[in-house]
Amino acid sequence: MEFTIARDELLQGLYLTQGIVERRTTIPILANVLIESVGDGVVIAATDQEIGVRRHCAARVKKKGSLTTGARKLYEIARELPEGDISIRALENNWIEVSAGRSRFKMVGLDPKDFPAMPAAPKEAEKQAASIPSASLREMIERTLFAVSTDDTRVNLSGVFIERPEKNQLRLVATDGHRLAMITRQMEGIGAAAGVLLPRKGVQEIVKMIESGDDPVVLGVHGGLVYANRGPVELSMRLLEGEFPDYKQVVPSESTRRATLGTSEFLAALRRVSLVSSERTCGVRLQIDSSRMEVSSINPDVGEASEEIEVEYDAAALTLGFNARYIMDVLQVLASDSRVEIGLNDEVSPAVLRSDSEADYICVVMPMRL
Repeated sequence: MEFTIARDELLQGLYLTQGIVERRTTIPILANVLIESVGDGVVIAATDQEIGVRRHCAARVKKKGSLTTGARKLYEIARELPEGDISIRALENNWIEVSAGRSRFKMVGLDPKDFPAMPAAPKEAEKQAASIPSASLREMIERTLFAVSTDDTRVNLSGVFIERPEKNQLRLVATDGHRLAMITRQMEGIGAAAGVLLPRKGVQEIVKMIESGDDPVVLGVHGGLVYANRGPVELSMRLLEGEFPDYKQVVPSESTRRATLGTSEFLAALRRVSLVSSERTCGVRLQIDSSRMEVSSINPDVGEASEEIEVEYDAAALTLGFNARYIMDVLQVLASDSRVEIGLNDEVSPAVLRSDSEADYICVVMPMRL
């Protein structure tokens, strides 16, 4: 195989493989990219056998074929090469040569026949697929991904639940058992469909695929796999097993007390006060009374801090403890000039955070004992 490709085109293809290829694997070829010739260019592919990506790249193919080589090292080499065309050709014993200008590299490869087969979206998945504007999906993922559990032993919490509860409606939900984030958006032209659980790593790869532009991404599900297509990129991933919690039972039906304050002021105060809190729990105390909220933290090993913020609140005084990181994660994705409402009932019930600028987005945070 031999082809010439623009440096930027090669980098775009390799960039999408970097989060998928395995750094440490007992199967060496999973650390490689597969490059195959097609009619008008090449396809760059990578997989960890759970998630796979394929990107079509424009190239001038001089000799058809396929090859594999280390994904990370080829990406690093391409980044350092000068602007212009890069030539890549297969040598004997699965070695490859990469050249640009006066630079020459020879890299170890593996037999492309050993590269795992990657599934293509079947007709059944295409029939049920939903076309979603990329900008909307990006925003929805940003507002939920932080709440996904990082504990891989809790499989049913280690992904983002996506469903179409009603016609023309899309919803994303994520929870780690301590907090929950849910966003619902109107999407013209999509039908209702049961929810599926996408793995955290797969959702992160979707984010890479839709980093810029508003061209729609097409999502389809079939046979335990979800397929995402956008332009020259095809992504497939295995759905998580296990039942996602009944998130509707987690969200309090009503809040008897409400405190409203500026998003940016609240975030800044939490950042400052949490500097003295325990690194493990990041605990802060919120004391709400009349038109003020005191944010405080005491750590015997470091010291103490407190700050007052003006709030709108007309209920009985209340004192609660929270993990500051959980609340800051929410505030960071809201508009800085917005106001956030904290719905409360008592010291042990979850708090519900809503923004005055996003009625379709809510977060639930469990309190903690301090």
